[in-house]
Amino acid sequence: MRIETDGRPATAAELFSTYGHFTAMQVRDGGVQGLSNHLDRLDTAHRELFGRDLPGDRVRELVRHALAGTADASVRVLLRDAERVSVSVAEPHRPPAVPQRLRSVQYLRPFPHLKHLGSFAQLEWARRVRLDGYDDAVLTAPDGALAESSIANLGFLRDDGAVVWPDAPQLHGVAMQLVEATTPSTRRVVRRDDVAAFAGAFLVNSIGVVAVASIDDVPLPEPGPLLAGVVERLADVPWERV
Repeated sequence: MRIETDGRPATAAELFSTYGHFTAMQVRDGGVQGLSNHLDRLDTAHRELFGRDLPGDRVRELVRHALAGTADASVRVLLRDAERVSVSVAEPHRPPAVPQRLRSVQYLRPFPHLKHLGSFAQLEWARRVRLDGYDDAVLTAPDGALAESSIANLGFLRDDGAVVWPDAPQLHGVAMQLVEATTPSTRRVVRRDDVAAFAGAFLVNSIGVVAVASIDDVPLPEPGPLLAGVVERLADVPWERV
């Protein structure tokens, strides 16, 4: 991994703060799916946290500089204060190869509409459920409403191929936005007792899409062609040049 701040190698002091916001994206052949969505989210969060805009052209220039000609990579853009833009570049990430087993935990991210730094609790829940043999945690409201996983949005599939997103506090992820733009989608409250009635479920984030095998002790159907349709339509979304 290499990290730059404002186009130069980042110092340790610049990376110390856990206050701020970020976005994570996958770069393929110099392009990003939903790049405009990422830039809009960065700008909106920057206005909320720091009271000023974050020009997309500046972010793109700094990402290009950090990539230094690298065609495929995992990129994060991090804002820890109002002025400095940090960009990290690492090896490309791929979605898990097998359906994921999830365990529900009673926890919701604070300020869930923000992709913010300082995410100890959700990472710790993910670590703990993995020790119990699960792949990830499903963050759940006190009333039992499912929200999102520790790092991805959670979608449920109806028999007609439409997606049902849990109506609970969560990040409106860029990949989720792209699925909403390409597959009929609705939102409603979903609790654990509801999941068996769906035709399948999946997790989605910038890394990609993966099926969900079970939530707690409730198995979910193999989504097969229904999820394949979501993936195919998502794959048709253009890759915007950085």
